[in-house]
Parts: sequence; structure tokens; C-alpha cells
Amino acid sequence: KAARTPHRYLDAVVTATMADGGTVAAIILVLAAALFVVYALYLSVQVVREKENVIIERFGEFKAVLTPGVHFILPFVERPKTYSWRFLLSQNGRTTRVSKVGQTRIPTKNEVMDFPKQAVITRDNAMIHLDAVLNYKIVNAKEMIYNSQNLPRMLSKLLQAQIRNVAGMLDVDQIIEDNSAMDRVSQQMASVAKRWGVHIEFVRIQKVEAGELTHVLAKKKDADLRNKEVIISAKAQKQTRVIESEGHRDRMIREAEGEAQQILSRARGEAQAIINAANAEKEAVVQIARAIARTGENPTKYLLALKYIESLKRIAQCPQTTINFLPKETALLQTVQGFGMNTVMPVSASS
Repeated sequence: KAARTPHRYLDAVVTATMADGGTVAAIILVLAAALFVVYALYLSVQVVREKENVIIERFGEFKAVLTPGVHFILPFVERPKTYSWRFLLSQNGRTTRVSKVGQTRIPTKNEVMDFPKQAVITRDNAMIHLDAVLNYKIVNAKEMIYNSQNLPRMLSKLLQAQIRNVAGMLDVDQIIEDNSAMDRVSQQMASVAKRWGVHIEFVRIQKVEAGELTHVLAKKKDADLRNKEVIISAKAQKQTRVIESEGHRDRMIREAEGEAQQILSRARGEAQAIINAANAEKEAVVQIARAIARTGENPTKYLLALKYIESLKRIAQCPQTTINFLPKETALLQTVQGFGMNTVMPVSASS
């Protein structure tokens, strides 16, 4: 009995140990399952922030585009599409390499990229360096992911090609004096970048380095400015003379119109005065005729006598005029003699 007691004790210890091992394994399995569930939930929830998109693939095939908000996907079956960007940027005059690997969030806000300056040859065979800045925005995340690879580098190469193309059609002074001539780069890039789901907002030339040509171009610009000043001064003098001539012409026209208006007004006044006098005379003649008609006399003779008297008065007022009053009986004979004609007095029947 004493010998069997240690064996029983050992059996009890082994049995207890096996029971404890099973419990630990069960706990580990439960913890692993819980962690798996938590991880699966973590993978299934996708929170997309504002101005971002996420591309979801199912077994490597496009499934959907997630817009801002909370979304749920099937873990281990669906996953976000990743992409990588590697490109060069100019910061404070130094070229910096930028690397973005394993990105899942696609920004849809406006992005400004300052690419390193590049050498171009103008139409007049001048070598210059242009520092350009590009503003773009991703408008179609699906096309950007599946139609492009390393988008910033592609945009950089496209910008370099378009700048060389446009600068080769312009003279160096055109590029320096008027950077707006380079705006056509934006239009040409937009037609190409549209296939990548990108909208080009604008392309601007920040700085133009002409090297040894800077002083020559500065002198040329000064000469052009002086020429413009002379032309502007001549145009101003010409415009002043034109304005003065037009003012003098308008003044003469207004004076002539005023004088014509005065003559017309005076003529109208005189005409109205004549009409009024004639109306007054008519009324007087009517009243006189009525008054004489009451006496039984002929009003016509009376009125003719008045006219005769008025006419005689006017004749008498004429210079170098002599009036002789003749008797009625000899008026005709004396008038004939006045014209130089011989007259013979008729003999009366009594003689």
C-alpha cells in the first residue's frame, strides 16, 4: 500500500496537468478566433475622407469606387487597390525625390507640382531654362489607376514635351515678355491627360533664365519701351489735334445752326407780322366798306383813292423825284408832251 501511493499521486498530477493543458489550448483558440474576427472587421470597414476615393477590387478585378463616407467590404475577398508614385520636385531651388509606395487613398483635390526647370530651344535658336508649375486634379480615380502608372512622372514628362514643343514655336523675347503665350501648353496637356482621369487646371511659367542673353534682351526691351513711348506720345498728340479739330468743327456747326435758327425765327416773325398786318388791313377795309356802303357811295373808289394817296406819299419820299400836279382837263396833253411828242389842239366847232 505504501508503494502504490506515489504512483497514484503521479497519475493524479498527470491527469490534472492534461486537464490544464486542454483549458489553455481552448483559451488560445478562443483568443485566436476573437483576434481573427476583430481583424476581419477591421478589414471590412473602410472610412473614406473628404476629397478622397478608394478603388476596391474583388479577386484582382475592379469592383467599385468608394466615395467619402463609411463603407463595408468583404474581408479577404475584396481589398483596396494600391499604387505607388515616384517623382522629382523642385523645392527652394533644390531637386527632391518623392516616393509614395503602397498608397490606397486617391486624392481628388487640386494638386500643385513644381517640377525642376528644363532647358528649351526657342524658334530663334536661343537656349533658355524654364521653371514651370503644374496645377491638376484627379476627376476619375478608376481611369487614373488603370490607365496610368506613376502619374506625377507621366505628367512631368508630358509637361516637358509640351513646353519644348510650344517654346520651339516662339521667340525668346516673346516667352520672356509675355508668359501668357505658354498658356496653350495647358490646352495641349488637357487633351492628353483626360485619358488618365486628370483635369489640367493651368500651367504657369514661374521663371525664365536666359543666361548671357539677359543683358541683350534687357537692352532690347528698353529700346522697345522707348519706341512705344514715342509712338504713344505721337498718338496722343494726334488724338489731341483730332479732338481740337472736331471741337472746332462742332462749334462752327452749332454756330451755323444757331444762325440759321435765328434767321428762320426772324423770317417766321416777319411773315407772321405781315400776315397780322394784312389781316388788320383786311378788317379795316371791311369796316370802311361797310361804313361807306351805308352812305350810298361806292367803297371801291374810296379805297382806290386811299391807295393812291399812300402810293403818292411813298413816291414823294423817293430821292430825286419831282411831283407835278396837273389839271384833269390837260393832264393827258401835258403827259404826251412830256414824252416829246407833237400835239395839235383840236379846233372847236364854234371857230
